[in-house]
Amino acid sequence: MNYYLKKRISYFFKARHSKGHGIHSPFLFRLITQVIGNIGNFSAYPLLKAADDNVKNMLEILDINSFSQKEWTGCCHSEFLRIHKFSSKYDLLLFRLVNDFRPKGIAFYGSTFGVTLMALALADNRKVVKAQVDNDHFRSFCRRLIEVYEVENIEIFETGKPMAADFVVVQNPLDPGSCDKILSDILKQSNYQGVVIFAGIHTSPAMEAVWSSHKNNPAVRVALDLFEIGIFICKTGLQKEEFVLRF
Repeated sequence: MNYYLKKRISYFFKARHSKGHGIHSPFLFRLITQVIGNIGNFSAYPLLKAADDNVKNMLEILDINSFSQKEWTGCCHSEFLRIHKFSSKYDLLLFRLVNDFRPKGIAFYGSTFGVTLMALALADNRKVVKAQVDNDHFRSFCRRLIEVYEVENIEIFETGKPMAADFVVVQNPLDPGSCDKILSDILKQSNYQGVVIFAGIHTSPAMEAVWSSHKNNPAVRVALDLFEIGIFICKTGLQKEEFVLRF
């Protein structure tokens, strides 16, 4: 049994609180029940679903090894998607989180096929999503997708310096060292107040170590484990807490 599957089974038995049971903080109770657990529809959902279906269809006919990275060249199609593409329910969750938190700045670091960037951008078209996307192939794919769906508030860059933002997504599960550095740069900011989404927290022992290290950072007041992603909430006044949520 591989590591990921073992962790998935463990999560199944540990996860709870999806209905807010046992949550005493009014802020967290509302976040979990009305935002994370929201099963309603938003006007942007059909566009995001269409984009997601389009990406899946494209990846069925593309040679995934053209996105060549030595760590995963030759991996199976399903594994490739799991590592580098959020499932649609997580993209919709990111949309709801941005819609609810209304951050001043939004940043993305890592690999993506663009639907995640669209989810972040469509949640608040007044904000520009600044995305440092790894690999020329991922960048080209993303640019083409956002052009097709005419989403204008996304800027895509090569990997570079840290970006100022109070809503950050880090998705690079095959490079724990890079994730560790990005999270360190964010959390060392004086009185950082924001939300950090950390993808692939149970992909490997190294990624779990990065997750565990940073959730203990004093700047992180609440750590939420949704298995595929972790959420760090850095907000003065919140009690230091950690929950494993069924999602």
